[in-house]
Amino acid sequence: MFNLVKYFASFLIFPLSLTAQISPEEQCQLNYRIIGFSFPQVKKTTIYELQIAPGNINTESLFNEKVSITFQIDTNRIIAEVPEFGKQYTWRVLYQNKRHKQTQSELHHFSIGTSPEIDPDSVRVRITLTNEKYKDGYFFVDGHKVLYDMGGKPVWFLPKFENRNQSSLILRDLNATPFGTITAIVNGRLYEIDYNGHILWRGPENSSVSLDTLVQNSGYHHEFTRLANGHYMAMGFQEPWWVLPGPPDSSVYKLWASKIKLEQGVYYQKMFFSTISEYDEHGNTVWKWNDADYFKNSDLSTRMLPCRLFNLNDTHANAFYFDEQNNNLFISYREISRVLQVSYPDRSVLHTYGKFYVPGTFNDNHLSNNVFFGQHGCRRTSNGDLYLFNNNSYQRPKLPTIMILRNPPPGKDTIEKVWEFECPMENFDEHLKPNEFLFGGNVSELPDSSFFVCMGGTYGRTFIVNRNKQILWSACPEKWDSANKEWNGEGVAIGIHAKEGTYRSRPIDRKQLEQLIWHKTMRQ
Repeated sequence: MFNLVKYFASFLIFPLSLTAQISPEEQCQLNYRIIGFSFPQVKKTTIYELQIAPGNINTESLFNEKVSITFQIDTNRIIAEVPEFGKQYTWRVLYQNKRHKQTQSELHHFSIGTSPEIDPDSVRVRITLTNEKYKDGYFFVDGHKVLYDMGGKPVWFLPKFENRNQSSLILRDLNATPFGTITAIVNGRLYEIDYNGHILWRGPENSSVSLDTLVQNSGYHHEFTRLANGHYMAMGFQEPWWVLPGPPDSSVYKLWASKIKLEQGVYYQKMFFSTISEYDEHGNTVWKWNDADYFKNSDLSTRMLPCRLFNLNDTHANAFYFDEQNNNLFISYREISRVLQVSYPDRSVLHTYGKFYVPGTFNDNHLSNNVFFGQHGCRRTSNGDLYLFNNNSYQRPKLPTIMILRNPPPGKDTIEKVWEFECPMENFDEHLKPNEFLFGGNVSELPDSSFFVCMGGTYGRTFIVNRNKQILWSACPEKWDSANKEWNGEGVAIGIHAKEGTYRSRPIDRKQLEQLIWHKTMRQ
């Protein structure tokens, strides 16, 4: 995935235009250090030389003295990296023809902003294992709202968003799209933005109340992606009140009083049901999966009534993956340790990864399948197998694992485990226990068949492991604890008001970064 490029720059060959726009714009403030420079094409020019100097400089003599970055190219576009956030920069272009005669542009100016999310004294990503193979890759850390290079240096941050303070933003599933844009769930709302942080698309309102501990009173949760057809797909909430067939037992009513209500002689139970909706570019719903329609007629239907000591009111959908090539949707349900494979667009359930419930055998507060427990981040490998981040949350104190599973026969819950890797902990706080990996975590297959893993939980370690179970690269997001004067691992903060920490981390390659940069330039 990570192509070899020179450290400071790479360029793409685009059709040359006589009226190429100058970028960055004069006196603009950027939220990134890797920048797409474009400038007018000059006839008969054979070499363009980009020169960059630190500071806001307005005289040629001082600029010549301060120039610290130069590139010679044969086209009027280049991607270049400047060293620091929170600084001003001046740049210009020299034009040279075949006779070595030079002309030059005027001086241009821009600055790089900063954010508490990239303050090196309070937040960092500590690299514990490097690898030359992946040095030109990048990864989003959603809790930080930052894109990092593989050396742990921030290269992009989410700028001020809809006039909100960064501390008030709960951000999940930050990722690049095939269209040179970025998608994220921000405070329960769907957004698509460009490299500059400009909002390109907002998802429709979804005001259903959430029972999720990560995002309260919001409409969308966990997963949001843009499809190859230009549509958007996102996980949302359904109406949480479910009609009961009759009054609950009085003893159980006391246990579930906060989740039961009586209106006009009808009893209702509060449920955690989810939807997966496909929207077009105008926000119109073109397809929808309602998991309540499935569960009310499934083997779990009897577990949804308050008539026993345990009541399954929360199946807790927490991830999906749309296999666009085969028109299959994979949906993960944490609280029942189950993944459904659903046919698109007819919504029939093709396979069930997990154990079917057998009445009379239920003796635990969670359904388990003896293979994976409380999983996150289900996806499909390049050869069609299911893989997921297995939190092992009901097998304490076991550590999380990465798992590849083979399709069961239709209508069966048998699972063939093809491959498994236990996620190791390293250099962790002595108070951190393996059983704290209840929340978050995800895994992404890279083009070389290795896996990019985020452990989530209260730890947040991120690493790359190959199929031979060798860790090839590793990093630990950390936050400075000013009270104890030490760096602590920063995973998902546990609790109803969790706002910080690494829930998911997504890798992108150099080509995807260039798409983000040039998409921004083309829109100016």
